[in-house]
Amino acid sequence: MFIKTNPQLRQGSAAFPSFMKEVLGLNGGERLDVHLGLWKRNICVLYHDRIKEEVVEFSPDLLRGLSISEHIDFEWMRRRDGFHLGPVLGIVRGTSLENIRPGVLKIMRRWVVDYTALKGLVIVFPRNEVHAGAEVVTGYGFAGGEGFHAGTYPFPSAVFSRPSAGGERTYRLLDVLTSGRVFNRKGAGKWGFYCALRQDPATEKLVPHTEKYSTDARLVELLDHYSIVYWKRKYGAKGYGMIQMKKEENSYVVTRVLRGEQKKDIFSNTEQFKAYMSGIPDRNRGLIQQGVPYASEGKQVDFRAYVQKDPDSTWKVRGFVGRVARTGSVITNLRYTEKVMNGSAALQQIYKLGRKERKRLEKRVEAACLLAAERLDEAVGHFGDIALDFIINGDKEIYFLEVNANYGHTSLVRIGDAALKHSIYRSPLAYAKSLAGFSNENQPLL
Repeated sequence: MFIKTNPQLRQGSAAFPSFMKEVLGLNGGERLDVHLGLWKRNICVLYHDRIKEEVVEFSPDLLRGLSISEHIDFEWMRRRDGFHLGPVLGIVRGTSLENIRPGVLKIMRRWVVDYTALKGLVIVFPRNEVHAGAEVVTGYGFAGGEGFHAGTYPFPSAVFSRPSAGGERTYRLLDVLTSGRVFNRKGAGKWGFYCALRQDPATEKLVPHTEKYSTDARLVELLDHYSIVYWKRKYGAKGYGMIQMKKEENSYVVTRVLRGEQKKDIFSNTEQFKAYMSGIPDRNRGLIQQGVPYASEGKQVDFRAYVQKDPDSTWKVRGFVGRVARTGSVITNLRYTEKVMNGSAALQQIYKLGRKERKRLEKRVEAACLLAAERLDEAVGHFGDIALDFIINGDKEIYFLEVNANYGHTSLVRIGDAALKHSIYRSPLAYAKSLAGFSNENQPLL
C-alpha cells in the first residue's frame, strides 16, 4: 500500500479505497489509530471509490515534517490497536549523524540487498537520536531506488544494532521504546561470553578455561599447567594487544600482537618473564585463557561460524569458514591470514577427513553453535546475528574463543560464496521485519 497526500481532505483524516471498509470494520466518519513504526495518529476514516486499491490518502497535516515518499510500498495489517503500515525498521550506527558518512551508508547497503522482499522503510540513525517517547527520528532512509536519503522519519518499531563502545543508557532506552524489539544492542565481551557458556552444563565444555588476570604468580601456575596461555582484552577486535605465552623446557616464549606486527621475546627464567609482564600497564584489566591452538603444517587454524535468527526466531547456522594463518603468526585475524576456506573444505583438507566423518563433524559444529547462540540469548541479551570463533583441536574437540556481534564480512568475500554472503546480509532485517509483526509467512531463510 502506497501513502499519498491529498490536500482536499480535511485535517486529521485519511481516505481508504472502498474495499477497506470491510477490512477495517468501520463506517466512514469513525476514528482509528494509524501506526507507522512508533509514529501514531488518531484519524478520521473516509472511503472513496476513486482511490486505487493499493493507495491510502492522508491529509497533509498528518505527514507534515516526515520524509515519506509516495513510492514506498508498505505492507499493512489491521490489529486490535489500529491500522499498521510497515515495516519501519532501523539500523542504529554510531553516536551522531556526523559519524554516518557516505562510506558508512555504502556499507549499510549490504543489509537492504533483499529490499524487494523486505519492502517498507529502513532507516540508519545514530544513538543521539534516541529520546524518551520518540515518535520520529532524523537519519538516512532507504526505500529502494538509488540509496539512502537524509530526512526525518517515523521512529522504527524494530532495530538492528551495530553496537559501538559505551551508550548503555541509550540502548536501554531503545529497548524500552521498541518494547524489546532491538537486537545485537551490545557485544558480550570475551568474559561475558565465557561466563555465559561456562555456567551451563550443556555448554561448559565448549570453552577453554578463562579467568581474570590476578597475579604474575597465578599466570606462571597456569603456564605450568597448560603450556600455552593467552592474555586478551575483555573487549577488543582484530587481536590487537593479545599476548601468547608458551612455556618450553628451559624458557618462556612470548609473542605480543601489536598494530601491524607480532613481536616475539624469549626469556630464560621465570624472573625475567615476570619482569616483562609487570611492564604491561593494563595487564590487570585483561583475561588469561587456556591455549587450545591447532596448527596444520606449522600454521594456526581456526574457524568462524555465522549464526543468525530466521523470521520465526529460531537460530540457524548459515555457514562457516576456516582460516589458516601465515607461518609464524599466533592469530588468524585477517591481517595475518594466508588463506580463508569454505568450512567443509577446510575440515576435509586440514583434518584429512573422509566424507562421512566430515559430515559428522559438521553436525557437531552446527549443534555446538546453536547451543552457544541460545545460551548467549538467555544469559546476555537479545541477539539475532552473531559470528562465533572456534577451534577444533587434534582430538576433534570444539572450543569457542569469542563471539562477535559486530563482525566484518571480508572472509565471505574472500571465499567467493555468493549465496552464503547474500543469506547473511539479508537475514538481520528479515528477522527485524518479523519482530515488527510483518512476517506473515515466517518462512526460514535459505
